[in-house]
Amino acid sequence: MKNYNVFSLLLSLLFSLGTYAQVKDSVPNQLSSPADDIKENILKTAKEHLVSSKFPGSWPLFGTDLRMKIGGYLKADYLYDFDGTNDKKQFLLSGIPVEGEPEFNNEGYTYFLVNETRFNIDVRRFETNKIPIQLFFEGDFFNDENHFRVRHAYIAAGDFIIGQTWTTLSFLESMAFMIDFAAGDALFGGRSVQLRYQKQLSEKIKFIAGLEYQGFLGIENPNNFDGQASIKLPLLALRMDYRWKTGVLFLGSSIAQLRWDGGATGPSDDTLQWDFIIAGRQYIGENNYFTYNFSYGNASGENIIAFAGSKANAVLNTQGKLDPMLSKAIMFGFMHRWAPKIESNINYAYGWLGAPASRAPFALKRGGIGHLNLIYKFDERFSIGAEYIWGAQRTSNDAYGAANRIQTMAKFEF
Repeated sequence: MKNYNVFSLLLSLLFSLGTYAQVKDSVPNQLSSPADDIKENILKTAKEHLVSSKFPGSWPLFGTDLRMKIGGYLKADYLYDFDGTNDKKQFLLSGIPVEGEPEFNNEGYTYFLVNETRFNIDVRRFETNKIPIQLFFEGDFFNDENHFRVRHAYIAAGDFIIGQTWTTLSFLESMAFMIDFAAGDALFGGRSVQLRYQKQLSEKIKFIAGLEYQGFLGIENPNNFDGQASIKLPLLALRMDYRWKTGVLFLGSSIAQLRWDGGATGPSDDTLQWDFIIAGRQYIGENNYFTYNFSYGNASGENIIAFAGSKANAVLNTQGKLDPMLSKAIMFGFMHRWAPKIESNINYAYGWLGAPASRAPFALKRGGIGHLNLIYKFDERFSIGAEYIWGAQRTSNDAYGAANRIQTMAKFEF
């Protein structure tokens, strides 16, 4: 009898629970339990603290007023070079073999790389009564040893930026997208350690001023004088951005001192370095835009990415005086979206150096590079593409060389 009573009690309990579940499902708002309400409040509160519309993808650093996000991308490239250009990882003007050089008759080759893969850490503060702060660090593996290298490392506090990032006159929006890592051959700029002030003057106008360290001094010393290129003063750059509904215009200029320090036995001299840049992007409807970038300067050729590292600022002549070089560069780009997931980009850049006769015979004097690609985006994170690259350079002794390359990629962004 006792076992029968227990069995009956269990059946009654199971029946009651089943009935409660059916009723609760049919009228959930009327029969929610206190435990359900607590759970819902906990989830709502957690979501409010964990998710930020101001900084998507970030999470809070608990116990602080900071939020952090990890980002970057993995990019795998396969390329075939038809003419044996000297740099396998990137298509550079200075890497195109010219007549008279041993590499001129190089045969084509295949190459695979993942060196462009990069990672970054972004930490920000949005407290209402405190100065807004951002700490950003990013690196990749784009060097000969495949070691991790620093690309960006800066602090943004209010209207100031302190650290290493793109120079004040690097107008990245003035380029169409390219697969090749050296895409910005005629882009004026690069990355530098700097102190920058930027102020939004109105809805459309932004003013920027920066003091920057010059990484490439670019003085050629064909007579082997004693001494070295040195920095006494930082570069001063000024910039204005003007934005409207369908485009943006960039205007910029910089000035610096270019200096050779001969020490006790060599000559010493300095000259003025200056440049002017105008660049921008214009959208045409929803599926097209074109870009442009023009630069003109004196003793500032090293600031054009195509000429960086080629001693393109000045030559120390036989009298021990600096002969500055005039530099000019143009770049045009266009993007067309064929379908929501398919787009093409074309970009062409050309640069000139007014090189003196005393320059080394195979130093880069002028040249151009073009890119044409087709990109398919599976979604906002994963894309594949193929690009045809062609280019030609002429050196100071009028030697000529041309090269062609095809490069494909698979890219996953996070």
